[in-house]
Amino acid sequence: MDAAIFGLVGVIVGGIITAGSNYLLDRRRERAVSQRDSRNYAIELKRASRLIDAELLRARAAADICVKDRHWWSQDVELTTEAWQKYSGIIAPELSYTAWLAVMGAVLAVDDLMSGRGIAFEHRLTGDIADTTAEQIVPMLRHIEAGRRALALFVLDALTAPGDVTNIDNADSGAAFES
Repeated sequence: MDAAIFGLVGVIVGGIITAGSNYLLDRRRERAVSQRDSRNYAIELKRASRLIDAELLRARAAADICVKDRHWWSQDVELTTEAWQKYSGIIAPELSYTAWLAVMGAVLAVDDLMSGRGIAFEHRLTGDIADTTAEQIVPMLRHIEAGRRALALFVLDALTAPGDVTNIDNADSGAAFES
């Protein structure tokens, strides 16, 4: 009779230990997956922001040439909004409405800048830019700068995943320079 009782107690204790360890392992696995997903999202957000910012930076440089030097930028420099079209859905939920409007305004300004140059080239106005045309480009330049400022938080190196206290670049920097 004692052997049966000890056997039953052993089975119960063993079952509790097994269930408890499975529970703890599942929680640890869920936490690791959540942290990995959070880090991956932060990396994707930074990638999207930097690529969009690169387009805006290129457009700002082109607009600067138009306003300061009074001529169109080189044909070698191609302005696009492809990164915006591809990644706007990633940054949309992260930007405030005001910041979202600023970035959208910047992208529209890039489109306007490209259209203006295209129209000028269609009419063979490839030389110097008139003062009135340069004055029309100044607001576009302001919109582009406002869009870049709105993206700045996500472009910076200090971006971390939601709930993550470590700097992503610190974790990744060693691997990037070792290859």
